[in-house]
Parts: sequence; structure tokens; C-alpha cells
Amino acid sequence: DVPREERTANDVARLQQTMALSEVMSAAADWYRQQLKGAPRAVEYLKGRGLTGEIAKRYALGYAPDGWQGLEAVFGTYSNDEVAKTLLEGGLLIQSENSSDSPSPNQTARRYDRFRDRIMFPIRNPKGQTIGFGGRILDQGEPKYLNSPETPLFSKGNTLYGLFEARQAIRAQEYVLVCEGYMDVVALAQLGFPNAVATLGTACTANHVRMLLRQTDRIVFSFDGDSAGQRAAQRALEACLPLMSDDKEIRFLFLPTEHDPDSYVRAYGSPAFEKVIKEAMSLSSFFFKIASQEHELTTPEGRAQTHHAAKPLLLSMPPIALRTQILRELAIRTNSTPAELEAFCGLTVAPTPVQQTSYSNSNQRVPNFIQSGGGNRTQGAPWQASKGSQKRVATQNITPPQAPTDLAEQILRVLIQFPHLGKALDTNKRHLALQASELRSVKALELMKDLLAQCDLVELIPGENGKPPTVGAGA
Repeated sequence: DVPREERTANDVARLQQTMALSEVMSAAADWYRQQLKGAPRAVEYLKGRGLTGEIAKRYALGYAPDGWQGLEAVFGTYSNDEVAKTLLEGGLLIQSENSSDSPSPNQTARRYDRFRDRIMFPIRNPKGQTIGFGGRILDQGEPKYLNSPETPLFSKGNTLYGLFEARQAIRAQEYVLVCEGYMDVVALAQLGFPNAVATLGTACTANHVRMLLRQTDRIVFSFDGDSAGQRAAQRALEACLPLMSDDKEIRFLFLPTEHDPDSYVRAYGSPAFEKVIKEAMSLSSFFFKIASQEHELTTPEGRAQTHHAAKPLLLSMPPIALRTQILRELAIRTNSTPAELEAFCGLTVAPTPVQQTSYSNSNQRVPNFIQSGGGNRTQGAPWQASKGSQKRVATQNITPPQAPTDLAEQILRVLIQFPHLGKALDTNKRHLALQASELRSVKALELMKDLLAQCDLVELIPGENGKPPTVGAGA
């Protein structure tokens, strides 16, 4: 273990470094902002994107001049190693790779500004302190967008651009819109959507999602409709699933490939963009899309592959109602049962005690539309293990019958065992039985139709002396 005195000294050193870097980043942001006022080409670019001075001020936009040592005007000469060290730690300065092993001991290391001839977007933490920058080139060139590197202050996986500026709007609008770039955020704020934030050239992380859920219960991710956008959306889904709860709502918006949020609003107007946000794909719908994409659900192989793709997603979710609903829907789509899916995925299911095992579910649900005056003595009665059978179950480790997993299956089982009940069903109850089967699967619907037709052929022999009718040989 590190001695307490040494830990304290290290903590003090880190705090001093953080404070020094914060002051450097703040001074750089102020200088970039001042340079924008004297850069007509940069101002015209922002005006051409429809941005006003008010928006530029809200997001503290600036300009990095096209020079190699511009920040020397603020911090002094780069030949001063102490100055260079701090600027390098803050990601504002680049030192040429071969400078450290220069052939001449008198040769000065080549140090120059990271950001040159770029619109500057200060990246701020939740307290409003500048911790990094994003730069957008004015003319043609690569990279179009350049971010600060990872520093003691700035980590892309733990930072969202625009979150500090959007906090009040997120609470007012009751949702946050997550975009792919900081130009989208600023442009959307200008167009009436100030509740937008952006990831910074990296996939959405669990920490990003936690930050967002601290601000609101509703998140809408906006992605391009191309394959890269689909991959980014899938990573966002994977980051969200472990953090889901039933009071959260997460949606996925995919714009046409020729549009980003800014161009879409300009082409179709704010009301149209509001409409597509409201109609964005739900988390569950995107879940099914990811699990079943490129798999043919009409074949056993395709359904098995869908189960395989869905398994890690389901396992990553907490045991909430949404997971149960997704599991049930997935079972219907893949001609399975929830119990089969739970077993395949290894999801925890509470065991049923032997003495409580019964068809109580069937007792409650099936009689709603299967009623008959006669029948077997076991009709509608819960299954109870006898003392002898309990002993056999205990000694042989035999699992007793479990309650059917859905209504259609319950009805089919009852009609197979007691076909005379199917003959007694009226039109309305037959419709309900068929409807339940159709919700289950196409095959279940076909089976129910065939079974009801067979039930109609049953010959009932009236009982004598008040006894219930019995099934004749004609069945």
C-alpha cells in the first residue's frame, strides 16, 4: 500500500495540475473567442451556416488563426519547457515526434499549435469549465473535425458536447436529442432545438448514458441512415440496455442518408423534424431489428440465429418488465415460448415449489370462454400432487407439470384432453380462441382451426340420472 503521506502528496500534485490546466484551457478559449472577431472569413462561414452572434456567444465559439505559434501571444515562447509542458498536457500543443532524439543537442524541439485555421468549439464540463476543444476546418482539408486528445481534464468517453449549455432546455423539453457532431448541436440550437448534445467522435458509452439519464428520463439518439449510423446506433443500444428501467424511454431516429439534423430541418422545417422525433423507433423495435437482421425467421436456422443474437442483449438487461415484454414478443416472432427463451439465455426464473405446482393459471383464464355444464371431475381443478407422487418426485428429481406459458397453449391443451368442450363453444368464444392463437403464431392458428373442426365431430351421449354427458365412439 502507498503510505498516507505519499497519497496526500500525490493528490495535492494532481489537484495543482488540474487547476493549472483549467486556467490554461480557459485562457485559450478566451483568446480563440477574441480572434473570431477579427476573422471575417470565419464569421462569414458561421453566418453561412445560419448561426447568429447570440448562438456563437452561448456556445463561446472562437477561431484559431492559421499560424504555427499563435498561442505564444497568450502563454509565452514555446522554447520555455515549463510553458510547453503545460500546453502539451492540455492538448493545445504538438511536439514533433523526432525532436526528443534530435541529432544536435543545441537544436530546439519543434513545437506548434494543434489547432490552426479552424472554427473552435470549447468543450465544457457540467460546471461550465473548458476542458477541451473541437475544431472545424474552414476550407477543404483533412481532418474536417479535430478534437483535443485525451488529457487529465478531457476524456471523450465521459464527455458530451453541449450538455452544459443544454441542461435547462433538456428539463424544459423533457427529453435530450443526441447527435453525432458539435456542428449539429449548434445548428439545432439556432433552429429551435436547444436540447441537443453530441458524442465527440467516439461511440456512445455507458457513462454517456448515465450522464443523460441524470438529466432526463427520455433520450432520442439521432444517427445517419447509412451502415456507419446503424453500427453507432447498435453500440448506443448496447450501452443503454444495462441501465434501463421501466420509467425510462429511449428511441432511435434514422434520417435519410443525404441529411444530417441541420440539413433536414432546413429542408423540411422544424415541425417536420419534431414529427420524426416523436415517431422515432422505440428501443424494443430496434432490439428486434438488431437481433433478427440478416436472419430468415421462416426457417428454424434463422430463428435459432435470432435467439443467438438476442441472448447477450437480454442478458445485459436488468430483470425489469420491459425485458419480460421483449422476451415474450421475441418468443412470438420466433415461434417459441418465453420459457424456452429463458432457458436458452440462462435467465433466472424463480422455481415453483412442488406443493404449489398447479394449473391455476388455466383455472383463471380458460374458463372465461370455455364453460360447460358437464365434464370430467378434473375439469378446471388445479393439479395437486398426491402424497405418493410427491414422494416419487422428491426421490427421482422429476419436475412436475408446469403451468402453460400462454393462453393459446392452454386452450389447445384443454381441447385436446376434453374435445366435447370445444363442441360446446359459441361463436364469440371460438373467435376469442382463434384470436389468442393468431397472436401466438400462424401455426398455432392453423392448429386451433383444425382442432375446433375435430371437436365439432364429437358425438355426445347424454348422461343418465344427472350424470354428465360422455364422448361417444364417433369422436
